Amino acid sequence: MAVNFVRQQRIDGENPVDRFGAYSIEVDGEVIIGATGEVADINNDGFLDLIVGAGFAENGEDIGKVYIFFGNGTGRFDGSPILSAADADIIIEGENPGDFFGASVAITDINNDGLLDLVIGAPGTDFAAMNAGSVYVFLNQGGTPNFFPSSAASADLRIDGNQAFSQFGSFIATGDFNNDGLPDLAVGAPVFDVGAAPDAGAIFTFFNQGPPTFFPTSAASANQTIFGAVTDEGFGVNIVPVDINNDGFVDLVVGSPLHSPSLALLSAGAVYIFLNDGLGNFPTSITTASQTITGSQAGMQLGSCIDIADLGGDGDLDLIAGAPQFNPGGATNQGALFIFFNNGSLTPPFFAANSDLADARIDGENPDDFFGQSCHIADIDLVNGPDILVGATRFDVGTAENVGAVYLFLNQGFGVFASNAANADLRIVGEQAGDRFGSGIKTGDLTNDGLQDLLIGARLANFGGEDSGSIYSFIQQVQPPVNGEGRRPHCEQVIASRVIADEIFYIEDDEENIPIGEIIVPPGSTIDGVVTVTVLQCTPRIDPVLDRLFADLVFMVQKELTITTPDESLIPLEFGMRLQRSLEFRKSFPSVLEAIDPDLLVGLECHIVRIAGTDVVTLNPSTPNPVTGELQQDASFDEELTVLVKVKLVQERQLIMQACSPTHQVDIEVTTSNNVP
Repeated sequence: MAVNFVRQQRIDGENPVDRFGAYSIEVDGEVIIGATGEVADINNDGFLDLIVGAGFAENGEDIGKVYIFFGNGTGRFDGSPILSAADADIIIEGENPGDFFGASVAITDINNDGLLDLVIGAPGTDFAAMNAGSVYVFLNQGGTPNFFPSSAASADLRIDGNQAFSQFGSFIATGDFNNDGLPDLAVGAPVFDVGAAPDAGAIFTFFNQGPPTFFPTSAASANQTIFGAVTDEGFGVNIVPVDINNDGFVDLVVGSPLHSPSLALLSAGAVYIFLNDGLGNFPTSITTASQTITGSQAGMQLGSCIDIADLGGDGDLDLIAGAPQFNPGGATNQGALFIFFNNGSLTPPFFAANSDLADARIDGENPDDFFGQSCHIADIDLVNGPDILVGATRFDVGTAENVGAVYLFLNQGFGVFASNAANADLRIVGEQAGDRFGSGIKTGDLTNDGLQDLLIGARLANFGGEDSGSIYSFIQQVQPPVNGEGRRPHCEQVIASRVIADEIFYIEDDEENIPIGEIIVPPGSTIDGVVTVTVLQCTPRIDPVLDRLFADLVFMVQKELTITTPDESLIPLEFGMRLQRSLEFRKSFPSVLEAIDPDLLVGLECHIVRIAGTDVVTLNPSTPNPVTGELQQDASFDEELTVLVKVKLVQERQLIMQACSPTHQVDIEVTTSNNVP
């Protein structure tokens, strides 16, 4: 299936220097690009709306605004092909010059009333201290047209930063960190000073306390602070809340493009993973992060963009990370996107340790393209799993410099993508020189046809005045495959291990009065020891009646126990037992399989990714003989055994596909000369 997008609308910033279309954070002279905006159904009419923050808004005074455009199911947010931000359905203005209100925007239902609320960052406010920054919470009132007030001064809640110049509110993410059913906040302060490390950055987490207060009013009262540790790193941008290890708790994945692993690797960048302990607590510093993935080339800025999805179709979440200043083969600032596949472990490491060890890499097309400045994952063609979109903000079109472009890479199956932007399945280029088209990328079904549409930011477009910025909407049109057009396809066989099924199982075994043997155990004795669980056998099978995949597993449970008597003498015990269980796989891949062919068992192997066992042992000492009163040889123990095992069914070294470069590549040039229907 060929994919095509049709431009529907351009929305221009209303003032010069608004940079409508993507906010940029400056740390130590380096620019970090933020998001284009968000899409969500604010007014509950069944159509996605567009919410855009413009932190530089208001004629260079940087007061900041947030614009809301109501969708109508056409891919436009009004009937006109060209729209001004001034025509938004709702405009919320910041309070003071230099506030940068709208630098970040998050959307969630804060009060669980079924209406989406707004959380808006203003990293330049001076309420607690100069440029300490603030976060505003706006509860959706549900009324037409007054869903939200028109000014930040009327927000329902304001949370202030607690350090001057820290830029608290530069980035906001939401997720239920403590599993209480209420959305919590993670707020970045990328210029926060940590001890002797200026601008090291920090992330503050806030638990939702429910009405009427919801959150504390100061970062000083945050539930937790995660601190950076490296000078000028700017830690606290690109925060993605996601359950990275499938344990049911929301973790944090953070891109930090200015991280310097060493003096030889200044601004190589990093991606940090902070695991949730189940109570909403995370490691408190980048130095104790659950895993750190570092850039391997100075200045490459790994983590400038990050996104997460199951690219390989094995049930585990994979990671992409942009490095816009990566130099492949010495090509300056060509940029690259690195792909890291999750190994499926429940404990770190989940990914390769650095960019050199990445599972795959997509290189930019030309020097100075800054390919990887933005990135996004979405299933565009509804085939083979999620696809990848990458922005190259300084792509040149002929003599027009820094026009910008967005590339689409379709998933060829099992996480296989083209390795170079020149072989992308689709490229959309900007409208004019200097636009920085591709500075932000979002997707959403704007037309309710089941297909993902595009929103692309061009933060320095000049249609509303110099550097006013613009956002473009494109709707997707599915086209039949095109044969014989474009370049001749190049195909090669891909031989790799293919994951057929993946499952986490919990096996419990409770037994009472297990005899200890001919040992007298006096009252007051205690018992402890070590339990080891191993898998002796794992046999995949198919139930032809149920048409389901199963695995028959045989476990060996070995107990090395010690009884400590009141006189502190030790009695060693060794026990072993076999457990056999038949386990059903609920997650089978590829998902398009409606029936499981018995031939699938050929070459199928069990991979035990993780296994762990816990055993609660209770000692039952010897009892007195009812006649003689002497202790009897009837000591025993009770046990509650729980075994966790994660199993993957894998076909080893199978020819899984023909990987081909596209048979048809289209450039969509965004030009004002086109008549947009």
